Amino acid sequence: MQTFIIEKIESPNKDLVRRLFDLGLHPGLEVKVVSKVSFKSVIIIQYGSTRLALNQEEFACLRGH
Repeated sequence: MQTFIIEKIESPNKDLVRRLFDLGLHPGLEVKVVSKVSFKSVIIIQYGSTRLALNQEEFACLRGH
């Protein structure tokens, strides 16, 4: 399971960035990639007790290490 800390959330689509912030994602947050569903391009992440299913475009906005 891959774990990373979000350094920034960026995209030309400002509505998408706002949506990710509204979902509780923000710089400094430690996130775990729980699974990837390749045929639907879905990545399931977890932070705390919250799990989110993000599509490829949403996940690509998360920059971190």
